[in-house]
Amino acid sequence: MSRALVLSKGYLSKKFNIKQPNELYREILNNFKLFQADELQKISTDELIHYIIFLGTHPERRNQGEKAKKITLECLKQYKKKMAKNTYEINSQILLSLSNVLLYDEQMVQEIIQQVDQDKETLSVKDMIKFQHCLYKLNIHNEKLSDYVYQKFIKQKEQVDYLEYIHDLHIRSNLLRMGFVNEQEVLSLLKGFQAKLNSSQNFYYTSKSCFQYCQLMYNLYPEIIEKPFLNLQPNDSNVFAPQFNDMLKDYIISKQLVDRKLFFQSFEYYLNCQNLNILKVKEDAIFRNLTQLEQNIQDLLNKLNYKNARAHRVLIYDVDYLVNQDIILTCNDPVHFVEDFNGKILTINPNHIMQSRGI
Repeated sequence: MSRALVLSKGYLSKKFNIKQPNELYREILNNFKLFQADELQKISTDELIHYIIFLGTHPERRNQGEKAKKITLECLKQYKKKMAKNTYEINSQILLSLSNVLLYDEQMVQEIIQQVDQDKETLSVKDMIKFQHCLYKLNIHNEKLSDYVYQKFIKQKEQVDYLEYIHDLHIRSNLLRMGFVNEQEVLSLLKGFQAKLNSSQNFYYTSKSCFQYCQLMYNLYPEIIEKPFLNLQPNDSNVFAPQFNDMLKDYIISKQLVDRKLFFQSFEYYLNCQNLNILKVKEDAIFRNLTQLEQNIQDLLNKLNYKNARAHRVLIYDVDYLVNQDIILTCNDPVHFVEDFNGKILTINPNHIMQSRGI
């Protein structure tokens, strides 16, 4: 949990006198009167920021679907009227909220991009990667900032850790498949990652990084999708083929961990070349409930007597429903689409595009 989210949760817990964060989240969403325009006008800018950060970045938003998006939007509209210059930490959290609930406002996003462009020399590679990820979720590719992060990455490649490589290469390989970056850019980073793999004695795998690593491998080597581990081999014409063998071991580990993980679990796996391996699996603090749309679909499938499995694993993806073993249903409610502040759909979430391509 980020420092900003901890502070916002603490502020709102005190205001509503509710300590349990999931309960606090639901209580806030049920307080409809508070989020009417005339009531929000009475709230200070600082308090609005706390609402935006908590509503837009806390994991419970995934269970609240369109409801969370709608109320976060009302707070953002009011915040826009009062916008003042904030620190990078605050603005990065505002952008994270926008990208998490898939809301886009030209003025707000461009002002944040300009601030990052002005302050980029003071930001770490890790900060810039996170920032780029937020833009990616909104289907924005800022070539100038992307090139800057790339150059900074190359210069500091010895200091960049294993997970930062995975995070950045995951996004860039997605952008490669979408036509926004070129092969040579990805290849340069891949060679640095290859050196990192060959020099490290310890590896740390997480639920998030394992999924990203598998998606990265699918992007670079689509010919390995659905192939047995013993038959994994890149095409000779694949420009990334020379790096394959160095990346293969991590792919097999990541794929096995993703296959083993249940949708409500997270894990941490430590691999040491001296065979001191540790796997920690735990249930997520936020149990994934059905949104209203998902519940309606579930009720309809049951009524029609269709055999269905919720959150079923297909390749590395948890699809909403697998029906009769051969039909995939994805419940694309408003939280899957990037919308402007007037409710106009601008584009679909790029992550959904990559999932659709994979399956």
